[in-house]
Amino acid sequence: MYQLELGTSVKLFWKGALNPDYRQQLKEIKRLGFQSVEVSMGQVGGYKLTMEMATQVAPEALQAVLDEGLIINSVHMPFHRFVYISSCDEGVRAWASDEYRKLMEACNPFKPRNFVFHSKVGRDEEGLVEARKPALIKTFREIVACTDSNVCIENMNATSYPNTIDRMLEVLQQVENGKCCIDINHSLYNKPEDMIVALAPWLRTIHVSDNDGTNEKHWMPNTGVIDWMKILGALEKIGYQGAFTYEVLADPDGRLYSFAEIRENYDQLFEEYNKYRSR
Repeated sequence: MYQLELGTSVKLFWKGALNPDYRQQLKEIKRLGFQSVEVSMGQVGGYKLTMEMATQVAPEALQAVLDEGLIINSVHMPFHRFVYISSCDEGVRAWASDEYRKLMEACNPFKPRNFVFHSKVGRDEEGLVEARKPALIKTFREIVACTDSNVCIENMNATSYPNTIDRMLEVLQQVENGKCCIDINHSLYNKPEDMIVALAPWLRTIHVSDNDGTNEKHWMPNTGVIDWMKILGALEKIGYQGAFTYEVLADPDGRLYSFAEIRENYDQLFEEYNKYRSR
């Protein structure tokens, strides 16, 4: 029987402020039998404010996870529209990288397995991807050096870099000890099961959700077009032992998913897969 650790993303910030339901959500997650969480930092404003607030509240937020008897599978670094960690201006890039370092060092005592981050290189149509790549690599190398946890770059969606197997490899092969997180619903130009196999040596954690084949949606698995039997087959094939971390938002009608629905989906998905693999 194939089974993976059940995890989910929980938002530390929500609608531009601290999530008032954070602790209660952790209790519900534990009650439902989840084993781990990703603490998602999100954003509360501009880069400076977001990083300062995240660094200030991270220790208490991560301790709350441990107090519930849950595993901190990952800390999702703040994400926003700014591109400072991959800025072409070295002074700006270095400052932004140092802000990442401060946040990660605040998290290190709680021993998260992984830190997950977005490249912030931007989209192809903006015409700055090539110019920003060296800054991304430099920042990635710096933040890998400031923790014993895995530091995982996430594959991006649409035309954002890095959004394909080849582009992910281009980054990972330049960063010693760099790892990756595969967001399954972001993989629009390669089949996500192919990305799992191709990036297996670097893969440490995943984000689980479905899409419509043309854009990211963060739907519940089996709502969109992704073949989840192939996804689970690829994970088993490579011997993946990380968390199966849901990062779902709302259904096609805009209704937010509950943690109970995630639990039900997980149970159904693995029951279906274990029947499928035994044929």
